[in-house]
Amino acid sequence: MEMNLCVASGCVAGTALLAFLLLGSSPLLAIPVEELDPNREWRIKDLNISGNNQIGSSELQDVLSIKTRPWYAPWQSRPVFDPAVFASDLERIPRFYQDKGYYEAKVTHDLSVDDSEGLVTVNLEVSENDPIRVGQISADIVDAPELKPELQALLKKLPLREGEIFAVDAYQRSESQIKEFFYDKSRAAITIQRKAEVILDRHVANVSYILNAGPETQFGATTVEGLKDVEESVVLRELTYKPGEAFAGTKLRNTEKNLRELDLFSQIVIEPQPSLPATSVPVKVRLEEKPPREIKIGIGYGTEEQLRGQARWRNNNWLGGGRRLEVGVKASFIARELDFHFLQPHFLGPNNRFMVNAGPQQFDEPGYFLDALRLQPKIERKFSDHLTGFLAYRVEYDRLSKVEPATIQVLQPFEKKGLLSGLSAGFLWNNANDPLNPTSGWTLSFLGEQFGSFLGGKFDLYRLLGEARGYYPLAEKTVFASRLKLGFAEPLHKGKEVPLFERLYAGGSDSVRGYGRSRLGPLSTSDDPLGGRSLIEGSFELRQQFTDKIGGALFVDFGQVSLRSFDVPIDNLRFSAGFGVRYTTPVGPVRLDLGFPFRPPNGDRAWQIHFSIGQSF
Repeated sequence: MEMNLCVASGCVAGTALLAFLLLGSSPLLAIPVEELDPNREWRIKDLNISGNNQIGSSELQDVLSIKTRPWYAPWQSRPVFDPAVFASDLERIPRFYQDKGYYEAKVTHDLSVDDSEGLVTVNLEVSENDPIRVGQISADIVDAPELKPELQALLKKLPLREGEIFAVDAYQRSESQIKEFFYDKSRAAITIQRKAEVILDRHVANVSYILNAGPETQFGATTVEGLKDVEESVVLRELTYKPGEAFAGTKLRNTEKNLRELDLFSQIVIEPQPSLPATSVPVKVRLEEKPPREIKIGIGYGTEEQLRGQARWRNNNWLGGGRRLEVGVKASFIARELDFHFLQPHFLGPNNRFMVNAGPQQFDEPGYFLDALRLQPKIERKFSDHLTGFLAYRVEYDRLSKVEPATIQVLQPFEKKGLLSGLSAGFLWNNANDPLNPTSGWTLSFLGEQFGSFLGGKFDLYRLLGEARGYYPLAEKTVFASRLKLGFAEPLHKGKEVPLFERLYAGGSDSVRGYGRSRLGPLSTSDDPLGGRSLIEGSFELRQQFTDKIGGALFVDFGQVSLRSFDVPIDNLRFSAGFGVRYTTPVGPVRLDLGFPFRPPNGDRAWQIHFSIGQSF
């Protein structure tokens, strides 16, 4: 009886405690937005999205007008929750899904309300349902049947393809590519009637295009709108066409590319103005100028440079004429630099640019520390859309320090300081489809340099470097990439040696992954890289894009350095293998690679992590 009373007392106490927690605290109530007290100011505590399997939460959050407080700014006030704005967001999400091809997507919500704090947590539940897929794609040319075979071949290469999800972006880009096809056939008066028949119960969309190609046309006069401070002559000299020439879309695209390279405009729109029956097509160029002066500050991190930062001031129209003057400073654990840069476009011709770089530099490399004061004028010529060449003169004063005696003993006669004076020439033949993340095409580059002799200075040598890269699409989101690099350095006089800072090195994030920076090749008895006179490097990489943002890679790298001149050490190659992940950004993919050298140097790790921005090649 006493035990029962004790248990009962415990039950009474537990019930009282539960009642206190329920009544004395402020529970979170889950309610729809319509039941939220409109007379109070509510603030957003958090935003939760569930049920979205095909579209990421971050992408959906970018679409919404309501925002949460950034996690990195806890001192900021939480954003105010506006029911009217939230109601618009609830309508915006299904429209966004429809643009992505999910016509039956639905969204429900509830609000977790903290009444005492005046906070709401927004909970969104998405039901995506099955997407609409492209059924048939057809195109009919009314007045130019001779172009139909080429058009049919083009249909198979459009962003919108049979069997894939019917997305508005791909639908619109496909129309643009069809228009560009006809532009390149001199048909500036092309008209396109497009139609998409969406059959919901079959989850299919049939797409059709009716095309009127119009007559072959020629370029007419060009008018420029929107200029304030930039002279019209600066714009007109970038045109890649002349009145009377056959109309071509490639010339319009190259003109736009030239204008963007000036970095003077925030908006560039080039519009042909056809007016049948006339076959001369005027062109209107609409521009919006950006401020000519700008300051950029950035910080970053890489496994080799570690923490790095830079600050740059630039005037994109210094003294008019599209001249560019830039002053920048950057620093990392490897390099420090103060750089003065000048650019003169259209130097002695429309396809030439004259540049000057000058300033002090410091490099803290494995095995040596270099102080340099450099001046380098350079002329660059654009021979075609894909081929660019240059000629430069480089003069600098170099001073080495922190070089171990073991290195000096091997590289006799060893010069620690002196003037470097030389000419360099080279070219880049770029046939890749994207400068930041190529998926098809190839590039071929070459650099030749000679220092000393009749050019003066303390160092006499020449260097030759060449590299070929190829990118081969294996499937829609799979690319096989490869590269091969050869390099040679040779003193001009017998008995001399190539200076330490001009020797060839291998190993590192952009070289042979899995090896540390400059750790592949001959090492001194103090375990410092000696560099070499001959170098070979290569890579094979399989790249797979999993989503719009995330990708992965498998790679095999190889390379070696020889102390002898023109001695490609094929019989002594070192290999590494590994894998990595990629995250796509506007400035190129963020890259994280894990490499495993097959035969690492004594004392080095059996693996290396490489973190950087941009593809390795």
